[in-house]
Amino acid sequence: MGALKDFARRYGAIMTGYMLVACGVWMIGMIILPQLLMVDYSLQYLDRSEESRIDQQIEAQYIELQQTQSALRRVGRALEAAAADAAPALERQAAQLDAEIAEIEETIAALENRYVEAEPVYSLANYEYLFTNSLHRAIFLKTIWATALVTFAALVLCYPIAFYLAKVAPGERAGMLMLALIIPYWINEILRTFAWLMILSYNGIFNQAFTGLGVISEPIDFLNQNMGVIIGMTYTYILFMVFPIYNTIDTLDKNQLEAARDLGAPWWRIHWRIVIPHAKPGIAVGCIMTFMLAAGSYAVPQILGGTSSLWFTQIIYNWFFEGGDWNVGSAYAFLLLIICVLFILAMMRLFRVGLNEISR
Repeated sequence: MGALKDFARRYGAIMTGYMLVACGVWMIGMIILPQLLMVDYSLQYLDRSEESRIDQQIEAQYIELQQTQSALRRVGRALEAAAADAAPALERQAAQLDAEIAEIEETIAALENRYVEAEPVYSLANYEYLFTNSLHRAIFLKTIWATALVTFAALVLCYPIAFYLAKVAPGERAGMLMLALIIPYWINEILRTFAWLMILSYNGIFNQAFTGLGVISEPIDFLNQNMGVIIGMTYTYILFMVFPIYNTIDTLDKNQLEAARDLGAPWWRIHWRIVIPHAKPGIAVGCIMTFMLAAGSYAVPQILGGTSSLWFTQIIYNWFFEGGDWNVGSAYAFLLLIICVLFILAMMRLFRVGLNEISR
């Protein structure tokens, strides 16, 4: 309350009111209401067993109708070419087929009249479906561990880069390296992913280099499996790991590093006892951002993984846009959100940082 009064004293009542309204609209309209709506959808279970049974019966009747109509057309062609003595039998057959067609059409109409949309019932059945479907459960677990692996790979790769940029590289070189990191991200994510598609292809740069150096005897199929997705995703979100770590290491007093060296501390102890504890908020933020973005990615696994390396977001997409079941899709999406929130809490607990330290 005191901070609000101080803000109003500095910027006036109008600006304060505008900020409160804008923050309220953002919080309620963009965060709270969409999540509540998703939860409400996820708890509404639609029993479509009767609908499915009627759909199958209607489909069977339409197939029979097409077969009967084809038979009628064949009889009609035979009747046109038949002699006078054979015409009565063909006419009777055509009349019988006409009666069958009319009966099938009546059956289809009766089935369509029985077709009633299922009424939603509040239940946890949509969540239970994930744990009873072995394929979806396996893809869900694979997405979690692969996302954690992407986060770990990005951390291992980005920590030395961030330290070098913050404490080792001279000003001009640091600026050039920073620019070299940023420029590729001026290109659309889809185009960058397609570039990795060509790099990781069977005849791509990686395979040509490895076979040329004799590291491997024959090309590796990076695509259509988890390896290509993990490599592409680590590159895609590398900046979200570099910059938070760089920002925190940059605030570290260089005199502490020099004092540790003067006292004879090896480089690994300097990092373990000085740099990493100081960079904990940046590491936590980088891990959180990388994990959440990788877990919710759709384009990268769709392009680099294909049908052989499905990501959980692809399953969610299929429920919404192909399966037509927004309720199950909402349940799957909310479970993924819960995992991301638990990961945030785990990172805060692991690095022993609070929200105020993360927000700096």
